[in-house]
Amino acid sequence: MLTGRHLYFAYGSNLCVRQMSVRCPDASDPRPAVLSDHDWLINERGVATVEPLTGGQVHGVLWQISDRDLATLDSAEGVPVRYRRDLLCVRTHDGRTTAWVYIDHRITPGPPRPEYLNRVIDGALHHGLPQRWIDFLHRWDPVHWLQPVSAAASGAGPQSLSALLSEPGLSEISQLRSRFGFLAIHGGGLEKMTDVIAERAADAAGASVYVLRHPDRYPHHLPSSRFDPGESPRLAEFLDHVDVAVSLHGYGRIGRGTQLLAGGRNRELADHLARHLELPGYQVVTDLDAIPAELRGLHPDNPVNRVRGGGAQLELSIRVRGLSPAAPCPATTVCRRSPPPWYKAWWLPRVLGKCRWWNGDCWWPKIFASG
Repeated sequence: MLTGRHLYFAYGSNLCVRQMSVRCPDASDPRPAVLSDHDWLINERGVATVEPLTGGQVHGVLWQISDRDLATLDSAEGVPVRYRRDLLCVRTHDGRTTAWVYIDHRITPGPPRPEYLNRVIDGALHHGLPQRWIDFLHRWDPVHWLQPVSAAASGAGPQSLSALLSEPGLSEISQLRSRFGFLAIHGGGLEKMTDVIAERAADAAGASVYVLRHPDRYPHHLPSSRFDPGESPRLAEFLDHVDVAVSLHGYGRIGRGTQLLAGGRNRELADHLARHLELPGYQVVTDLDAIPAELRGLHPDNPVNRVRGGGAQLELSIRVRGLSPAAPCPATTVCRRSPPPWYKAWWLPRVLGKCRWWNGDCWWPKIFASG
């Protein structure tokens, strides 16, 4: 046996004691550890990897391994083609140390290989990793993933706002406060969590709010341009009351899980969002050419463009809404008090609510005139 010893941080199938005993017979002294400022995911190859994410945490186990074990791991992980091996800082109960971490550069999420996830979860349970981490791992089981609504179902639904409002189980909610407003016209079971985030953000900012809450797993999507305020007294009242608004929508695109897309006709407001929304690990995209055409929110009949000062349409990815397996926590935690920083579904409305929308009694655009 070679005498050199190394610290190795395992976060995937090498949490499994049985697998490690076969693959790395000299491995010893496994201890729970945390890799900070990273996120855990299963990629398109069906195996775990990590990627940088400010404020994120990845739970795993710190092993002591020999030179021979390290060489075996390099071969098993396909270094440098499939994985690379980085020396990173991890934290255990005894403090911080550096350890080898294997990282696959492919970060497009995908379903786990057969039995792979079970091996990861069994290892995490064996080593006593936190229950919230175990719950997070379970969310990578594809049976828990959101299923897309079929195009056929979407095309058969209401074609006007009045028809949509007559649908059973649909609720229309508004509250008038300041002259700044939040909208979520596809909330509830359609673009999930957008209504909750809009309401929480409005509460935090003292702003007005209008939401349309669809029934769970509602299959029909009425385009924003068909939300005619002439067919809804509540919407008409809201649009007449506010001077400027942010409309929250939800979207899902491969490779855009950490992007918030700021569309709408008020480009100053979109730029303002990009400057003041500080979500570690996330980017607010304002370049319209970089936003898919159907997500730009530029139609003049879109409710957010009907307000006097115009508005911005903010498209929230599944991940930032706390709904995808890659999101660090379940969206149901939105009602918790004082949650830790990885609770994005709570964090986002608080950040939105703290943005500098107002300058005394002036509506938002005058902020720039006053410096």
